[in-house]
Amino acid sequence: MVEKDFKKICVEIAFIPLRKVKFMFSYDREKVINEERIKRLINWYEGRKTGPFQIDVELHKRCNLRCLFCARYEEHEKLNRESKKYELTKRKWIEIVEEAKEIDAVVWNIEGINEPPLVSHIFFPVINKVKELGMYGILTTNGTTWNEKQLKNLVEISWDRIHFSIHSSKPGLHDTLTQKRGSFKRVVKSVRILNKWKRKFKSERPMLNINVCVNRLNFRDLPNIVKLAHKLKADYLFTEPLMVYSPIQESLRIKEEEMKELEKIVEKASKLAKKYGIDNNFATVDRNLEEEIVESASKMKPLLIKEVKNLNMKFISAPCFKPWAQIAIRFDGSVTF
Repeated sequence: MVEKDFKKICVEIAFIPLRKVKFMFSYDREKVINEERIKRLINWYEGRKTGPFQIDVELHKRCNLRCLFCARYEEHEKLNRESKKYELTKRKWIEIVEEAKEIDAVVWNIEGINEPPLVSHIFFPVINKVKELGMYGILTTNGTTWNEKQLKNLVEISWDRIHFSIHSSKPGLHDTLTQKRGSFKRVVKSVRILNKWKRKFKSERPMLNINVCVNRLNFRDLPNIVKLAHKLKADYLFTEPLMVYSPIQESLRIKEEEMKELEKIVEKASKLAKKYGIDNNFATVDRNLEEEIVESASKMKPLLIKEVKNLNMKFISAPCFKPWAQIAIRFDGSVTF
């Protein structure tokens, strides 16, 4: 690969969502969004600075679950307490949304390492403002705190994409991983209520994603998770390999001797996903469950360095282009890349 090929590669990447799967979701707007992302990267490559394409936001640090695999597991209670002391006001967040629009940000992504709707007096005015200004809205949720009126509102404002975290097809296993009895029942209920209102309004939106953190307790359940995603009319199944932050996550790491079994499980799940027309990131382009990625767990930095160590093409050699396209605004107003 030489540098003059960069534009050609970017154009090909822009069409990645149009995969050979029979989709339930049209992907029309996602295609436009992806093309804009690529255009901005090309601008940076050619020396023309542009504003951030995407704003990742953390409205607060509160969560009602203490998931075993989560980065916040060890400091769960502390984070819930500290969050209340430093959270920005509703007025300030509305101002930030307006400023994001002024600098031509396209995507407003509400991250899910917490549970966004828990602080409802901030969350709902913010998502309404995002759509009022015509931005593309994404949010991630554990799905346990919603009521019907709130889910109906997502459809009414044409919120673009929602990620529900469901970590097993088995209620008991999901509840074990989230450390909350009844959490499986609640998230499934939320998804079904959302689907009901999408049918009533004859709307594709929000696009429905299901997120799964794959670990040694649930990897054998992946084919059944695909079946559940089909029953819940999911458009996309996002799998995330376990990251090790503490001893509890180390105990969830898939063992070396289980890797061959994981490969067979992923192959089976892949065939089911194709059969049901569910796009995903474990069997199409991203391949988030490849052995090297799963084994890396807490060692992603060395893996990224390995990927680029033989390249010497400056911008193209970057292991990740997010710093040129995204900024993150934390609950206290601090900004990172």
